[in-house]
Amino acid sequence: MNFRKFYLIVSSILSVFMFFIGALTLLYINFNTDIEKPVDNSGALIHDILSPFKAANEDLNVLLLGGDKVNNNTDTMMLVNFKPSTSKVSILSIPRDTKVTINGKRAKINAAYPVGGGELATQTVSELFGIDVKYYVFIDTSAFKKIIDILGGVDYYVPVDMDYDDPLQGLSIHIKKGQHHFDGEKAEKFMRFRQNNNGRINEYYDGSDLKRIDAQQNFIREVVRQKLNIIYLTKVNDIVNTVFSNIDTNLNMSEVLKLTGSASKVQADTINMLKVPGESVLDGAWYYIMDSQETDKIINEHFRSKN
Repeated sequence: MNFRKFYLIVSSILSVFMFFIGALTLLYINFNTDIEKPVDNSGALIHDILSPFKAANEDLNVLLLGGDKVNNNTDTMMLVNFKPSTSKVSILSIPRDTKVTINGKRAKINAAYPVGGGELATQTVSELFGIDVKYYVFIDTSAFKKIIDILGGVDYYVPVDMDYDDPLQGLSIHIKKGQHHFDGEKAEKFMRFRQNNNGRINEYYDGSDLKRIDAQQNFIREVVRQKLNIIYLTKVNDIVNTVFSNIDTNLNMSEVLKLTGSASKVQADTINMLKVPGESVLDGAWYYIMDSQETDKIINEHFRSKN
């Protein structure tokens, strides 16, 4: 069973939102300064200091990638859109087997980053959806367990018994239906689960990645709801050290800081979790074929700038 660790978004949201939104928004509020109208020399100095904190007005598309940093694998690809004007976040999960063209050859989309890094990955996604994706963030998914532990775990209700064993991977998942307090290790197992040993399907799991994505998205919403809180500001340094030691991105500090003014208003219920519509087709190998018409509707509504 491939890892396909969809949960990189947890690392991204928690690190960027909790650190930059929490710490820097507090600083912004404490200064309480009109950065557009410096009055004197001291005002000009404050203006220079706070200019990076000024909220961005343009929509931002960022490609989030997750996988094994050592081997350059990308098990997860998601497109994230942030709209500062409404503080809404849209997250589109892109199946790793999505059929695309890379360097003139038929390929699966998860090959873009290993072949050409973040630049080729953003170019491939831009061409696939017909939009401008300038930025990427690649996070090694080993950071996931550490962050959940740093945050003191997550309370979560598991809707069905989970029993799966894979001796080849040394993987053993046994989680009972009901309310749980997940530490990092248990949360990782939940995110990896796709089917039971007996192969029986139910409304929550049928062995497919699409069902697993549904479960992972529900977990992500709950993590954001519980942890996107100023009381976790004391965890900032540990989270940042964990994430930024496992990250590759072309976002610079100034660009991140410009998001803080509006991003502080983000709530869990304003985050749209979406999936690229389509179907798996056997064409020499298994590919996920995107439904272009339905996908374009999603892109137009959530990811294409209306400015």
